[in-house]
Amino acid sequence: MNESGKTPKRGTGGQGSTRATGGATGGAEKPPQRGAAPAAKARAGAGPEGRARGAKGAPEMAAQARQEPPALAQRRQMTVSKPELMMDGSDRAFRQLVHDTLAFAARIQEVRSRLGALIGLSGAQYTILVAVAHLQDREAGVGVNLLAEHLHLSGAFVTIEVNKLVAAELVSKEVNPEDRRRVLLTITEKAGRLLDELTTVQRPANDTLFDCLTADEFHALRSIVSRLVTTGDRTLKLLEYLAPDGSLGSTPAPARD
Repeated sequence: MNESGKTPKRGTGGQGSTRATGGATGGAEKPPQRGAAPAAKARAGAGPEGRARGAKGAPEMAAQARQEPPALAQRRQMTVSKPELMMDGSDRAFRQLVHDTLAFAARIQEVRSRLGALIGLSGAQYTILVAVAHLQDREAGVGVNLLAEHLHLSGAFVTIEVNKLVAAELVSKEVNPEDRRRVLLTITEKAGRLLDELTTVQRPANDTLFDCLTADEFHALRSIVSRLVTTGDRTLKLLEYLAPDGSLGSTPAPARD
């Protein structure tokens, strides 16, 4: 739902990256090769001579892999590997969830853009103005950092959009008395009137958007989406680590003992 998130830092490939590599990046773990006796495995891995004997069996292992049942081949092509994300050994339900989420995200973005347009604002400016209006009820004023954190946006992006709202006389800036290097944001009377008028359309639109939810489902969804924002940030960092130059050829080689 956000136009410009904080620029993710490059991940280090630690525990979180290792755990996610099997799932978020689209590859399921390959099943173990069959047919090799434990004793033969031990002999093949012992010393240079043993490694040479093990290498001679590679063609036979490849041939065996080509003859594996279709179910195993299908498993290697699945887009997730976590059991919690699969049903009956398939990722079909997961794919449906992703597609439905994308469809809903597109619609809620369009709803936001249309509501903003009714008062002459872009979708991003509308979101920021509404956030300032609600946050200032809890604070004497809203700092840019707090606003950016609340909306999961970068401080630089929020600053640019806030300046546009200030120029439109919808947001006012005051020096923060506790830190004169910072400013506090509040909406103007003009903005308050526009937001009050907008509720005649905004309220029924929001009610309809989430009309299918019970109260319990609404609160459960709030918790789930909040956690998904966090895992989304982790996934972006993982992708930055796995493909630092944006190509599959840059994927790091697996660690060796």
